[in-house]
Amino acid sequence: MSEFIDELKTLCRQGGIEAGQDVLERMEEYYECMKETNRLYNLTAITEPKEAALKHFFDSIVPEGEIPGKSRVVDVGSGAGFPVVPLKILRGDISAFAVESSKKKCDFIVQGAQAARIDVTVMNVRAEELATGKPRESYDVCVSRAVAQLRVLMELCAPLLKDGGRFLAYKGDYEKELNEAAGAMKALNLKLDKVIDMPGGELAHHVLVFHKTGMIAQKYPRRYAQIVKSPL
Repeated sequence: MSEFIDELKTLCRQGGIEAGQDVLERMEEYYECMKETNRLYNLTAITEPKEAALKHFFDSIVPEGEIPGKSRVVDVGSGAGFPVVPLKILRGDISAFAVESSKKKCDFIVQGAQAARIDVTVMNVRAEELATGKPRESYDVCVSRAVAQLRVLMELCAPLLKDGGRFLAYKGDYEKELNEAAGAMKALNLKLDKVIDMPGGELAHHVLVFHKTGMIAQKYPRRYAQIVKSPL
């Protein structure tokens, strides 16, 4: 058994996540593809087996229990495919969509998904542009590990969700950002359901689980520059 699989298997067991050998092997296939591609251009600074197993793969799947069966799951600012790729590997029942503005990273996700033998729809587009078309309010779950203020992510993600859909925001220290997001939550009809802490205490990571309580104004999302300059 490889160091990566051994570590991920241990983490899943400790976290109460059922991951069979096939799932672990597909995770490793994606990991190996990521390592190889990372030699050509920078995808991530985290490439060591144990660290990648914890910080990329296990971290991604911690909230899988919050995703209803057969959900359409969109990942905003997917980067190198986290968290949506590990979620899709673990949860074959979901339909996975990755939104990423970097063409190189999109190309990698396509390549990595093929290596892991999973189907992921990869969209090389900005989230605020996506929400102005047919994908608006068409997803059951939106996930994001993107590095942006919570209230910025909310404006990008909430318009993509169906009424009653769930938004899962992966965060480190979140209290200040959550307090600052009160206005955004009101404008975008988002309600906080729970906060999931990373099991074991190895990382100060949390997943904030929101649900959408109603349709939102068509003016959202605004242009990205405006969202960042004047967040809700």
